[in-house]
Amino acid sequence: MYINNIKRLPVIFLVVGLVLKTILVLPWRLSQAPGLLKLAIYYDPGAFHFAERSAGLLFDQRRLVPTSGESVLFEIFLFIGFGIECLLVGFLLRWLLGRFLGRRGDEGLAGAQTKPS
Repeated sequence: MYINNIKRLPVIFLVVGLVLKTILVLPWRLSQAPGLLKLAIYYDPGAFHFAERSAGLLFDQRRLVPTSGESVLFEIFLFIGFGIECLLVGFLLRWLLGRFLGRRGDEGLAGAQTKPS
């Protein structure tokens, strides 16, 4: 029972992380409260860096004010970056728990075990 839950751990982290980021970004988008913006962006430097670099690849960065499409795309990349972070933490935790519980560490990402021939 615990083994199946450990296999689902990265996906659970991904979903919970995306829900948490939505809880922070959506109220900021509606109310423009600066405290929520700091929580959503500045206290998550990995996703912020990913969103900044990804949006910079698609838009011209020589303007002083970003366009509305650029800011929406930045928020989407912010979600994707935080989702990637949560997924990686889930994989790392699954690997650590697998090592701690004595499971094989060479399963791969899908968790499929191959039989030796």
